[in-house]
Amino acid sequence: MSFGRLTHALCAFVLVQLAGCASFEFAKPMPAQTQVVGVRVSGEELSGWSDLPIGVYRVPESQVIISGHQKGQAAGMLFGLVGVAIAHAANASAGADAVRDAEKQLHIHLNEPLKASINGLLSSGAFGAKFAADSAAGPRLQLTPALVLSFVNDSDVRPYVIIRTSLVGTDGKSQWNTRYIASTGESHALLGTGGWLENDASLLKATVQRNLDLATRALASDVSRPAPRDDNRMHVVQTHYPFVKPKFQSPGYLLAEDDATLTFVPRIGDIIVFAGVNVLDKKAVTVRPKEKDEPMMTKPVEEPKK
Repeated sequence: MSFGRLTHALCAFVLVQLAGCASFEFAKPMPAQTQVVGVRVSGEELSGWSDLPIGVYRVPESQVIISGHQKGQAAGMLFGLVGVAIAHAANASAGADAVRDAEKQLHIHLNEPLKASINGLLSSGAFGAKFAADSAAGPRLQLTPALVLSFVNDSDVRPYVIIRTSLVGTDGKSQWNTRYIASTGESHALLGTGGWLENDASLLKATVQRNLDLATRALASDVSRPAPRDDNRMHVVQTHYPFVKPKFQSPGYLLAEDDATLTFVPRIGDIIVFAGVNVLDKKAVTVRPKEKDEPMMTKPVEEPKK
């Protein structure tokens, strides 16, 4: 068996083993609130314990994370667990090598653009009457953004905006968590003609802003008017997700659709680093209704070699 086939088989095996004991809180809508909920940007980073797989590389002085370059980790890439220190260090170094010529242009921060997007949606009424700018009293939605540049092959990268979202009660305890993730457009190399960083990274900046707006609009809609997660009307989607190089096939809930995007919640355990609400480019997915007796299984898709 080739290494690629072994990796796919191991990923599938681990996912199946976890299915029986997994929690699916990230797939659920936010609990209804009786008080007005404040919305704030946390200023924190994604957690290396729960939000990131082994061997990612954090670009210094930024909110940019490089992934998909990891080798030899198999299923470990899927989970937000601290791995073996030596393997993690080696993989992080590989990530740094992959972007060493581009790092200065990757000093990207999303806190202020996210605040602007959220404030605009609050002002327009997109959040509804139960949400407001952050205040000291009442529960709050705490938002932590990041930009993940995920390799989909040895040269091309796909950007994902991720907004880690936590509902914190008046007692300071977390009551609900999920992620809002958006990725649209094509994959490109980082450098060179047509690359993400050509012309002072103009293509990357425009794509990141578009994905940030899509993620925040999905967030506003989902917390104020949550679409049903109906186990009797599930779909199966094949697409690329952040952090991992291969495509994955997942059953889940189709929340919304327009001419360009699907909003999809894979029914996967919270431990998986792409669990949450995903806004996907329709050109980059295949989708179909889930068959009644089809297994509830997320698995990598082995694409034909070109």
